[in-house]
Amino acid sequence: MTPNRQIVTSQVLPAPKFRYSPVVRCGGFAFVSGMLGLDRDTGSLVEGGAFEQAARILLNFKALAAEQGWSLAQIAMARIYCVDFETHFPQANRAWEAVFADVPPPARTSIGVAGLPLGGLVEIEFQVAL
Repeated sequence: MTPNRQIVTSQVLPAPKFRYSPVVRCGGFAFVSGMLGLDRDTGSLVEGGAFEQAARILLNFKALAAEQGWSLAQIAMARIYCVDFETHFPQANRAWEAVFADVPPPARTSIGVAGLPLGGLVEIEFQVAL
């Protein structure tokens, strides 16, 4: 038996730049596609470095969570992808630490990559337990 897969629509996320579903519910989880540090109004990467991009990703995720009725404590797993890992990951991690200062953080994997879409420095994907 295949779990029921449902595409979730959102009014708060930036519009996808490519053909994919930003959020899919399946089984007892919601899978949130990798998010870049995009401004929700312009659809462009925010200015600044990895800290600003990661902070925007987390801000956009928090808006999605509020829209969907989720809490940060429901994030079961996150994957962080960083270009130039030695330089950019510490900055992205500072943004992460600020958001999860008072919430038990989820399981997490951090991966260095050669490049990300749209020239992003950081991308984060989430799995949310429903």
